[in-house]
Amino acid sequence: MNNYHWNKKNVDLYPDEIAPWKLPRDKHATISVLKHRMSELGTVDEYLARCEQYFKIEYLRRMNGPTEQAWHTLMIGLNAKFNKRERSVVLECLQFGGNKEFWDGFADEDAIKEYFQKCYAFAINKIGFLHTHENIICAVIITELNRRNLFVYYLPVTPKWRTKIMSTNRNKCGTLLQQTDENGIPLYRKRSNIDNPLLCRTEFWEQRGGLTSFSDLQEDFFKKISGQYGAVRGKSTSLVKNTNLEQRLRFGRYEDDKYDILPDFDDMPFD
Repeated sequence: MNNYHWNKKNVDLYPDEIAPWKLPRDKHATISVLKHRMSELGTVDEYLARCEQYFKIEYLRRMNGPTEQAWHTLMIGLNAKFNKRERSVVLECLQFGGNKEFWDGFADEDAIKEYFQKCYAFAINKIGFLHTHENIICAVIITELNRRNLFVYYLPVTPKWRTKIMSTNRNKCGTLLQQTDENGIPLYRKRSNIDNPLLCRTEFWEQRGGLTSFSDLQEDFFKKISGQYGAVRGKSTSLVKNTNLEQRLRFGRYEDDKYDILPDFDDMPFD
């Protein structure tokens, strides 16, 4: 029931009923991944500059210079290679947050800072190049009027990746086709080079679980960090193929359940 309908009708019909927005809420802590293309790096500078002007901001790792300059500096320092494409993601950000009920559970600001420091250590272990902060250009705690977050900006650089194994067959345009096995599954060759890693978001997350990489990230964060602070895991509504086995058991998920069916898609512009 939406709040408008509740306001207009339920006040008179059910005077003893508690308004939906007054019901106690569970504590929720969040972790998400933000993406930036090369043309969007300037927006990071604009956002941080605005926050420094209006909100409380504290750096756990300060950025050296503008975002694009810091990006190039890290690429050189890591000796990373990058197959440039117009829409390639070149910078990512782990964003840690929570709802009001979650933050109300902390004794004071020092306790919250300690929590964010644990989140930062978690980030280094998860997205850090060889579990270090070498690919992280900035980590900052931003406390706004109604919310607080830790942003960890990093380059998705991986020392391990895959390359396509090409066949001698070509398509109608003359482009070589990728080899496949007897079941039609594309074939890849594994690569590894610590001294000359690859900046590639797809391969970066492929090395962290592939289809279930984000699901694995959230589950591990809950087990190691947020769950220890009383946070509650939300209901899993992603497709089963994007959910790891442990989460399937946790949420009682199964093939063809109500969250495992894609909704109908109507591509007609008009009825």
